[in-house]
Amino acid sequence: MIYRACVKIMEVISMVAILLILVFTLYEVVAREIFGKPTIWTNELTSYMLVWFGMLSILYAQEKNAHVSVNLIYSKLSVRTQQALDLVNMFMTLIFAVFICVYGYKYWWLGYSRGWRHFGILDIPMSYTRIAMPIAGALLFLIVSKSIYEKIFEKKEG
Repeated sequence: MIYRACVKIMEVISMVAILLILVFTLYEVVAREIFGKPTIWTNELTSYMLVWFGMLSILYAQEKNAHVSVNLIYSKLSVRTQQALDLVNMFMTLIFAVFICVYGYKYWWLGYSRGWRHFGILDIPMSYTRIAMPIAGALLFLIVSKSIYEKIFEKKEG
C-alpha cells in the first residue's frame, strides 16, 4: 500500500515537473520573442527541475518495466532462459543502484560540505540538485530488490 502510494507520488511529481518545465519555457519564449524582455530565472529553474524529473522518471519507468529494450534474440529464448537473464539484469541494475547511491552521496556531500552554489541569479545551493542522485539510487535499489524478490517468489510458486 505504501509502496504503491510512493510510486503514484513519483508519477505525479514527474508529471507536474514536466508541465512546469513546459510552462516556464513557453513563458520564456513569449517574454523574449514577443515582448523583447527575456527572464533571468526560467532557464536556471527548468534545468534544476529537469534533474529531478529525470531521476524520478527513471524510477517510475523501472517500476513499470517501461525502459526501452530490444528483444530480438530475447524473445526467441526459452521462458526459463528469459527468467534467468531477467534475474541477471536485475542484479546488475542492483549493483548499478548501489554505485549511484554511494557516489551520488559523495558527489552531494562534496557540494554540501563546501557550500557550493550554482552560478546564476537564483543562487541555489548545489546540494539541492545533487541530492537527487543518492535518493534515486536508494529508491532504485528498493524497486529492483522488490522485483528480484517477486521474480524469485514467482519462480518457486510456478
